[in-house]
Amino acid sequence: MEYKLRPSIVSQTKVSYAKMDDDAHHPAPAIDCSAGSNPFGMPRAAREAIGAITAEQVNLYPHYAGLKKRICERFPGISPRNIMLANGSMDAIYQINTLFLRDDAKILGICPQFSDYMSHAKLLGMDYRAVPLREANHYRFSGEEVLAELDPSDTVVYLDNPNNPTGQIIPLDTLRAIAKKTRAQGTLLVIDEAYGDFMEECNSGAQLLHDFDNVIVLRTFSKGWGLAGLRAGFTLASEQIIAALEKIGNPYTISEPARVICEAAMTEPDFLPYCRSEIARCTQLLRATLGGALRLSETGDTVPISLLIHRDKTCDLAALLMQHGVAAVSGGDFMGLAPNSARLRLPHPAQFDALLHILQTIDRA
Repeated sequence: MEYKLRPSIVSQTKVSYAKMDDDAHHPAPAIDCSAGSNPFGMPRAAREAIGAITAEQVNLYPHYAGLKKRICERFPGISPRNIMLANGSMDAIYQINTLFLRDDAKILGICPQFSDYMSHAKLLGMDYRAVPLREANHYRFSGEEVLAELDPSDTVVYLDNPNNPTGQIIPLDTLRAIAKKTRAQGTLLVIDEAYGDFMEECNSGAQLLHDFDNVIVLRTFSKGWGLAGLRAGFTLASEQIIAALEKIGNPYTISEPARVICEAAMTEPDFLPYCRSEIARCTQLLRATLGGALRLSETGDTVPISLLIHRDKTCDLAALLMQHGVAAVSGGDFMGLAPNSARLRLPHPAQFDALLHILQTIDRA
């Protein structure tokens, strides 16, 4: 029996490095550098909140005023009417793509970037094209090339900042120039800041919302705050866009226990600066160590993910790393990359020296 399923979904293959669990047994790697979570875990206040969760909080429907207040405190100039909570930033992506779903919708991105956005847009039948980040330029982002590629027919421009998988940070002034041109031609600029807690707050696209009503910023508690298992995030945008998102979104998208824990996490303002400082120390050491068979792409020192490239084009780098007990995300899971590259997330601090030794062994082979 053939049912009336959406042809664009049935005909497409989903591209994602986020693998669903199955019943098969997979041996755990000695060093897991594949997950996009915080290698330093979560704030102590979040741990304490987890231990204090009550049965009543599970029994009742959630209320979000306190969490939205914390978000407003973090991003000056933002009001609760500029916030739409989501079940992680991936849920926010699905909401936004639903909002702009049209047969003639055109999306401009870059490659490589977060695979799931590209895949979801194409599954919905949208026309997705990407400005390539060039290997010869260490995959460095070029605002000039994005500006040159913009077309008045574009519905949305999607940029992840910091970029996934390279970890590089796009300067706010570059984003401002893109926001200005996209607004002039009636195009939305979606800035996915899933890794945004690993850059200074002054570089967040939230700084643009006051001047540009076409800017949408996505955030999550999964990465910087170390709360990936809660599935909590939010969208920052103009009141007009948030009002439209509320029409298609779940009013109870974050559970009450998750709300309590996220709110508690944000009471520790020193947690993220500490993480950024330690990550920068490790990234700088990693960069100084490599330079033989392995090299790093353009990356932000304070961001825990980076792109490793092996000089041997025939090398399956993720498989090679796994042979040494290190799990990483293959470059083959990203548009514009090949398997001789891999996204590496810094591991738990206690495992960093072991990782460094393994990378040095591969680098000098």
